Amino acid sequence: MVQTWLWIGVISMALGCAFFGVGAHNGKNERWKILYTLNFFICLIASGLYLAMAFGQGVNIINDRPTYWVRFVTWFCSTPLLLLDLTFLGKTSLLITGSLLGANAYMLATGFLATITPKPISYIWYIVSCGAYVAVFYLLVKPYRLEAERKHPRSKQAFRKLVTVHLVLWTLYPIVWILSPEWFNAFGQGGETMGYTLLDIASKVGFGFLSLNTLRNLEQAGESVTESEALYE
Repeated sequence: MVQTWLWIGVISMALGCAFFGVGAHNGKNERWKILYTLNFFICLIASGLYLAMAFGQGVNIINDRPTYWVRFVTWFCSTPLLLLDLTFLGKTSLLITGSLLGANAYMLATGFLATITPKPISYIWYIVSCGAYVAVFYLLVKPYRLEAERKHPRSKQAFRKLVTVHLVLWTLYPIVWILSPEWFNAFGQGGETMGYTLLDIASKVGFGFLSLNTLRNLEQAGESVTESEALYE
């Protein structure tokens, strides 16, 4: 079951990579090419590292169980690009963007420590990682959303949907972790792999489509990023 879900991850990410790659090449203007390119590299990173996992690489016996530590390499490389999707669309300030990237990096680093550390110390690192996620949550719900709505007053609903979908998907990751053999052991490694794979597909390929739809909505509202503007103010 584990191998099946890993190959599903490979194929799904590769298809997303191909779609976004073609879009980056054929984008009608610079803003579309930027968004397609970000999503292309998100899927490219994920497809390569899912391929590594499918080949049995990036996994070691840690705390008496096989642990795919390479997942954290995938997340550490791809999640900043996902956040750049959001900040590009929102024309987010450098201060908020840097805060999001910093909190995200700390969340993943401490989450990795929670995964490789024996119990019960792993629980402490898990709580620390969740604290960093609360910071990401707050930054997106409050400063990011308010700034995006202020700069795009006719597209408030689009940004609320974008933030909501993003946070729902990211909130499910620590839930899978706590239900996995790492803590409550509610399901085995196969269930854990299925959960992470489905979440990765939704939060990378699916969210990529949502980001493109958001840009389309911004254009229709006459509020899209102009080509003369930089990524951040």
